[in-house]
Amino acid sequence: MTETKNSDAPITLVLIHRVLSRGLEVGIRYTEEFAREGYPDRVTGVGLALYLRTLAGTLHIHHSAEDEVAFPLLRERFPELSLDILIAEHAQMAAILEEMAPAVDRLQGEAGEGTALFAVHGALAKLAEIWPRHIDVEETDFSVKRLGSVLSAEELASWLQEMGQHRPEGALPDPVVLPFILYNLPAEDRAIMAQHMPPVVSQELVPVVWKEHWAPMRPFLLE
Repeated sequence: MTETKNSDAPITLVLIHRVLSRGLEVGIRYTEEFAREGYPDRVTGVGLALYLRTLAGTLHIHHSAEDEVAFPLLRERFPELSLDILIAEHAQMAAILEEMAPAVDRLQGEAGEGTALFAVHGALAKLAEIWPRHIDVEETDFSVKRLGSVLSAEELASWLQEMGQHRPEGALPDPVVLPFILYNLPAEDRAIMAQHMPPVVSQELVPVVWKEHWAPMRPFLLE
């Protein structure tokens, strides 16, 4: 699932898709494994619950940014795009996340959580059926060449920055979301994503100031 085609879409869009693709893959793998075999220790279970909650929260932020920032502009500039299909898929995925949330809340790293883990696994599998096709359409339709035909470089950069800074009401806080984004990317991609954040985020806030907030997720993140 983490494999993505070469794309002319804006790099930040491609990278956030890679983050979420890996998150789905990790969530599916470990919920199945721990449902069958149990957690190796309670700390691991607590970390998985935080990882899954942050995956859901990051997906919500991303889709909200598209619905509220990206799509209104695209609808104005490219009326031929089939945005209604993408918006409907966002709603479908939001419903799955809502269905999954109570099961994630039952995960406390305790023994006997197999039922909740299987429920989360089933919800993630439903998301995974929609996700690859969904991002393929976005990365095909929202190419830099196409966007550049109606937006100046400055307008495109400002629009992408607005999307990256968008936080809907009730969004998870940056001290868990931004480490989740950075450390679900391999080093080369992480360095590119970090260039689109203030240097203080990757150099000080994530590794030092915010570390206690996201440390439980560390076993599920990349080095």
